Amino acid sequence: MKALFFSVLLLISAPALFAQTNIDKTIMVDGKKRNYIIHLPTNYQSLKNIPVIIALHGSGGKSEGTQKLYQLDPLADKYGYIVLYPQAIYKNWNIPGIPAANGKVDSSANDVQFISALIDSTLKFYNGDSMRVFLTGISRGGKFSLYLAYELNKRIRAIAPVCASIPGDMKAGYHFDKPIPVLLINGTEDPLVSYNGGYGKLNVGDRKGPGFDVLPTEELVTKLTAMNGCDSTAVVTNMPDNAPGDGCTAIKYYYKSTKAPVEFIKIIGGGHTWPGGFQYLPKFVIGNVCKDFSAADEIFNFFITTTK
Repeated sequence: MKALFFSVLLLISAPALFAQTNIDKTIMVDGKKRNYIIHLPTNYQSLKNIPVIIALHGSGGKSEGTQKLYQLDPLADKYGYIVLYPQAIYKNWNIPGIPAANGKVDSSANDVQFISALIDSTLKFYNGDSMRVFLTGISRGGKFSLYLAYELNKRIRAIAPVCASIPGDMKAGYHFDKPIPVLLINGTEDPLVSYNGGYGKLNVGDRKGPGFDVLPTEELVTKLTAMNGCDSTAVVTNMPDNAPGDGCTAIKYYYKSTKAPVEFIKIIGGGHTWPGGFQYLPKFVIGNVCKDFSAADEIFNFFITTTK
């Protein structure tokens, strides 16, 4: 009788469990308890080999805020994707050679191993597809996605960094063992990650170290296209100016490749912001939010088309 009671209770509870599309999770990595949110698509139970997007927050960010800003979940439900929102210790990813703006980084945290462990767990327990693991993120999250494409090269299918570059002194050693499709979205008036390279407008004091001296965006694009064996000439598209009052216009550059294409969206007048998102800090700090397109839409379209 007791066994029957617990069986019935399990049957009652199971639908509620699977209906919960956002789940707070913890995982132990190198003796440290790490936190993340997993978003399961609404039709999760009927899916197999589910593609996975790992959405990395920027410096000082939190998983919950990232989930709201990026607006990936509705599209994940539509297309049947899992989205992971991992949380960095001290709110900053430990990226060797790239210090954090607020100086707080747990140098003992192996964040590459953390992301690798998240991939393993998602594949094992949530039907994740090992051939379709994607990365995106803004600012330090974008920089970390570029770094992970190098460190976890064979585990990542494509990346979409936003407002991001690599330090200039990393250029020579940065490479992909396996070509990886890249969508890069950068604004020309980004006050933190300078479009033209060097230090951002807000880099002062201890922010003048090598890690803040970034590679110019267009030089990064040239390096990425060379690594991926892309055509040297891009297909150029002027994106519709759907929000004339936002102070921005956007141009898309698509570099074709038989191995791994590179797409670059140049936001003229764009700041250190997530296109289609909200103004998370005042304009005088981070600049304009481009409202002409949704970064989430462009990212999903790129991930989907590169895996056909």
